[in-house]
Amino acid sequence: MTSTDESISLLLSMGFDSGSSQQALQICEGNVERAVECLLSGNISAGGTTANSGVTNSSSQLSLVQSDVSQYSNPLGRSACTVIALTLAYNCIGQFNYASPESFIDSTLLTRSINDGIKLYSELRDNSSSGVEHSSVEDILVACSGRDNIIISSLKLFPNSPRQGVLSNSSSNQHMGLEALLTQCQMDSSESYTTVVITKTPETVLVILPTQSAASNSNAKFILIDSHPRPQQLAPHFPTGSYALFHPSLSSLVKSLREIFPVTELGDGVPELMQMMYNSFDIYPFQLSRG
Repeated sequence: MTSTDESISLLLSMGFDSGSSQQALQICEGNVERAVECLLSGNISAGGTTANSGVTNSSSQLSLVQSDVSQYSNPLGRSACTVIALTLAYNCIGQFNYASPESFIDSTLLTRSINDGIKLYSELRDNSSSGVEHSSVEDILVACSGRDNIIISSLKLFPNSPRQGVLSNSSSNQHMGLEALLTQCQMDSSESYTTVVITKTPETVLVILPTQSAASNSNAKFILIDSHPRPQQLAPHFPTGSYALFHPSLSSLVKSLREIFPVTELGDGVPELMQMMYNSFDIYPFQLSRG
């Protein structure tokens, strides 16, 4: 039996089907742990097909900046996405008063942020006794509270944060959906742009939102920045490294987010509370600390 056969057998023993297991292992280059994370995130549906929200963005309206480096380029970075997202927020947030995001978000910034984020993640892991690989934003803020860390000290959470939401295909839950919560972040912001960290276990990404007044400018962009490669998603770009995807509107951004964070359908027999738990996400809007 080959190592691939053994990996598939292990995933089958965990309850995943053969097609999904093979697809996940292919995307994750044979790494079983990453394949499990991919399967649990809902990015691959039963039978090995890539999950899709049912809506696609017009490729002519989206532009992509990509780096060959992702969090998986370094073995220490496989679970570092939350620290990387915070590092990206810091590297962007201080520049909004001087330049538009399109002028400074490039492959160099992506690569630098990933390397710095992995370095910080490794330092935090070395000083932690919890053994937990995936750190929450709260865990990271607490871990850095006693350290002289410019990244964390420069970020200030909006009041009443984090803000919790639920992914759903039902219109009755739209007030807790991505678009509603991100719109509220725009309304609460006093800056030209707001950085928002979005976590849906086990993945974290960063989005950058213009204020509602700035969004009326046709040149304003809504940006998704992600340290994960998405070689089976976000057509026609299919980013194979970390990337920043520029959108012309909030609804367009939400379409991309719903593609990488699809609704997990558990069936009619599953209690509503458990359905909500599997589809919950957290939003952390940050502004630049003036202290």
